[in-house]
Amino acid sequence: MSPIEITLITGHRDQSRATVARRRAREQRCTHVSATARGRASSIEDVLDVAHATPDAGRLVAEIPADSRIEAAIGALAGDATTTLVELVCVVDAKTFTQDLMADDYITASDADVTVFVARALRLVQHIEHASTVLVFDWEAVATRDLSMLLAVLSHLAPAARIGLDRAGAPAGFPAYSESTHQPGWVHLLNDEHDPHMQDARVSAFRYERLRPFHPERLNRLLEEDLGEGRYGAILRSAGFCRLATRPGIVGSWDQVGQMISLAPLVRDNDSPTPPLALGQDLGFIGIDIDIPRLTAGLDSALLDDDELLSDARTWTTFGDPFPRWAIHAHSDD
Repeated sequence: MSPIEITLITGHRDQSRATVARRRAREQRCTHVSATARGRASSIEDVLDVAHATPDAGRLVAEIPADSRIEAAIGALAGDATTTLVELVCVVDAKTFTQDLMADDYITASDADVTVFVARALRLVQHIEHASTVLVFDWEAVATRDLSMLLAVLSHLAPAARIGLDRAGAPAGFPAYSESTHQPGWVHLLNDEHDPHMQDARVSAFRYERLRPFHPERLNRLLEEDLGEGRYGAILRSAGFCRLATRPGIVGSWDQVGQMISLAPLVRDNDSPTPPLALGQDLGFIGIDIDIPRLTAGLDSALLDDDELLSDARTWTTFGDPFPRWAIHAHSDD
């Protein structure tokens, strides 16, 4: 028996997501799995339950809630022999996209049976970044100039995705979903293969690479006073790998969306594959009106200077470090 083909529909605005999902189900003449199940938010497990209960369905269109961890949903479908993910559609509301992206509130989510706090804007961006199709809803209400910029931002965030305006009766035939192809824009940047097919003069992206570690105090000042105040333009998304001088031997993850930024431990060098995951800083930036030379100079100013670099590693650990303590366990899969 052939696996059931699943079209996943995501999006942070319930009404627009549900409208697209119901329409897709009608067009494909298949079952629609709502984002709510038995009076609560549904999960990818609910989608799999429906698929297992209707093995002859052939095809399902399923919504998952805005706070879902999209990587886990993709992995669950990939690990189930009875299903195959054929399309991942993220519905973006044109009128509220900027508001959603710049939101500074957090949501509670479950991760490996542990309740964690996750920035709402981060979930939105991750859903966009992993999508094979991004549909812009309510685009008619947005000025042409702003719509052009929005489409370019989405294309920079998800370079391999098909970016389109939501229209009733839009033709089918979307490209098949590929987990290895539909990667975030910052990953494409770090692989030197970032080639978004939609462009706007105000939207840009660049890769920042340096071998020197950051001085934590200067980096914190840069994040709060310069990036936080938008002195280099509107940095909508930046992510990648970083190193702090006070935390030798640990590669950190840099994860920023809008007003939210997180630096967290990723892997110790002695647990890392050979060669190490990153020797220094390797970051991808995406934004609007970015002054790339000034931003590069600002980031450079937060690195160790020559005298600091030539001092021994014990001296590095005495530098001021305002960031939260990192806890990392050897051989961790987190």
